[in-house]
Amino acid sequence: MLISYRWLQEYVSIPWDPYELADRLTMAGLEVESVQKFAPELPRVYVGQVQKMKSHPEGDNLSVCTVTLGDSEKRTIICGAPNVAPGQKVAVALPGASLPNGLEIKEAEIRGIVSEGMLCSLAELGLGDDHEGILVLPETAAAGTTLTESLGLDDSILDISIYANRPDCMSMIGIAREVAALTGGEIRLPSTKYTELDSKTGDLTSVVVEDAGKCPRYTAALIRKIQVVPSPLWMQLRLRAAGMRPINSVVDITNYVMLETGQPLHAFDFHKLEEGRIVVRLAKPGESIVTLDGERRRLSSEMLVICDALDPKCIGGIMGGLDSEVTEETSTILLEAANFAASNIRRTSRALGLSSESSIRFEKGIDPQGTIFASRRAAHLLQTLTGAEVFQGRIDFNAVKSKENVVELKIPLVSKLLGVEIPADEIKEILRGLGFAVGGNGDLLRVVVPSYRGDVKIPADVIEEIVRIWGFERIPSTLPVDSSKRGGQSRRLQVSAIIRDTLKGAGLREAMTYSFGSAETNELLLRSQELMLKIQNPISEELAAMRLSLLPGLLNAVSLNANRQQRRAALFEIGAVYLGTLPLTKQPREELRVGITLWGRRNDTNWSLSKDEYDFYDLKGLLELLLPFADDLEWSGGKNSSLHPGRQGSIFRQGKEIAYYGELHPAVLRNFKIPGRAYGAEIRLEKILELWERTPQYTSIPRYPAVERDLAVVVKKDQSVGELSSELHRAGRPLLQEVTVFDVYQGKPIPEDKKGVAFSLRFQGDRTLVDEEVNQALKKCRKALESRFKAEIR
Repeated sequence: MLISYRWLQEYVSIPWDPYELADRLTMAGLEVESVQKFAPELPRVYVGQVQKMKSHPEGDNLSVCTVTLGDSEKRTIICGAPNVAPGQKVAVALPGASLPNGLEIKEAEIRGIVSEGMLCSLAELGLGDDHEGILVLPETAAAGTTLTESLGLDDSILDISIYANRPDCMSMIGIAREVAALTGGEIRLPSTKYTELDSKTGDLTSVVVEDAGKCPRYTAALIRKIQVVPSPLWMQLRLRAAGMRPINSVVDITNYVMLETGQPLHAFDFHKLEEGRIVVRLAKPGESIVTLDGERRRLSSEMLVICDALDPKCIGGIMGGLDSEVTEETSTILLEAANFAASNIRRTSRALGLSSESSIRFEKGIDPQGTIFASRRAAHLLQTLTGAEVFQGRIDFNAVKSKENVVELKIPLVSKLLGVEIPADEIKEILRGLGFAVGGNGDLLRVVVPSYRGDVKIPADVIEEIVRIWGFERIPSTLPVDSSKRGGQSRRLQVSAIIRDTLKGAGLREAMTYSFGSAETNELLLRSQELMLKIQNPISEELAAMRLSLLPGLLNAVSLNANRQQRRAALFEIGAVYLGTLPLTKQPREELRVGITLWGRRNDTNWSLSKDEYDFYDLKGLLELLLPFADDLEWSGGKNSSLHPGRQGSIFRQGKEIAYYGELHPAVLRNFKIPGRAYGAEIRLEKILELWERTPQYTSIPRYPAVERDLAVVVKKDQSVGELSSELHRAGRPLLQEVTVFDVYQGKPIPEDKKGVAFSLRFQGDRTLVDEEVNQALKKCRKALESRFKAEIR
């Protein structure tokens, strides 16, 4: 919202300059994003009066003007504008002036006559787009004064960010209320006085509202003998200060009142309304309307339209129709001041891709009680500025349920929530300054909330109003009383940071992908039996369900890189997945996971590095690097349908899977359009956070010699070697320190359905071991493999 500092002063006294006002409003919760000058600097540009003029003897379209700049100073200025005339007050740029368009003004001889300056247009002054004629100033402008002083161009514009819950501040009066509350002053409302004809509005027109839910209030006034001419210069400048383009007197007044009060208005050419009446209804199937921007727009049955007896004339609350707009021939208008349901305006605006100053306000939910004041204010301006005549009364359809919004506030609650004492009298003064009515006895206040403050509903809302005006900066900064309750990162964040640093150090790049995905994502992963949680109002079909795995997002990123002719992608992501049993009977569970994908070359292109591609053991090595060593981690074969059945593994802890890893299934790679081989892993981080809480244990360098033994066994062909290794570690404690696989063999004389595996076992203790101790430990290892895996000792 662009707010003119000078214009604002008409409604409230401001003791601060624009920059201090900006600071005060920001601290009160209305963020001022910038403060800028309204008009460019105009040195040596003055108000002059054309005393006399004659045609240039050597120029068909040139006039020689004698211009006075006060009591005695006169200038001869040659002008080619078609609208220059004697007696006019004009903007005169004298030699030495520098205009915003870069033009330097100098004395110049034009066809034998010296011109001592230039008469300027709005465009040349940087105040508008009109360059067809010179700027003609009001009669009240004093010749000899600077143009900046005469027109009040030394103005500042505050760009205020208005939050969705404060539509009351999308107006000059709304901001003035805030300033009045901050200063303790009073707001000055603009005049709404005008005279009425004896003829009544209701005798000449009618309004029928068929859907009161979408249009709870509709106020119509009838005004005749309107002169559709350019609006006064002061109004045009104020509209430009607010970022709006002047059109004509009628349209400018409706826009001016909207900026002033926050209530959008619309003027219909009354004689273009069939049967001279208004019907507010939903659009019929197949209906369309050509809006003021010249576009034909197809309407749906959920869109509210303002019609005459036959056709739509306006899309309610958004934009008027071209066939009922006000033109120079318009003499009578029907003035609409209405209130529309915010949700319907928002949906219609999005569906049509059409937004306006009106729709922006209606979307936020404006005060339905503001229609009468805005209608009367517009009637006052139309009568004052255009000589219009206003018919008696107005039609006011009102289906708004008027219920007084009362909040009971206990004064002790203010200090309890804020931690600071604010005197009761000051609390009452602040609330009254904001327009709240305050009653009650003792510590219990009865606060009546005005209709334009729909965001204030509970005591905490009232307290927020109090403290923002009283001053957030006045609340003292204090440390927590209990120093033991210190802030810091949660364990999840700490572990995530460790993992992030580790993987980045290993050469991987972090990815951030959507938490949403297509409902068919799991089918691409060959997990069609796992159902994803669907979203009720997705923004697109591609983002319609909550993810169950981090892999789809990472694989999409790999696919994108492959399509962009990249040669490698080593990515990881730390993020949440969303788990729940369908149909949902309780809140879904959010679980933190780590996802890893490897594809393509192991190294970037470099003459000194190999061109080898990632393989299964690169991925397994990353997991070994990542996971803290724990005796209860069991590495075994996996059965994940997204991975290659013969090239995958799982990691278990206390009987539960905490991670899976391996080469991606060829069908998955085809589904994601990834060439070659790729590898993926996913760690269920929530289940193992405590592993990072273990304090590292110091182990001294062994003083005694180690004893090595070899053990060869025959097991089933599909038996995981990792499981054999884990079982050896468990059975050989505490003397067995290291297990190394040095041979895996398939072929004769070993049966086809089996394989041979040979281990090197390293035993070591806090003393010199004797053969009997080592043999006993080795015997335990043999029995463990024979018992659990039916292994045959070779």
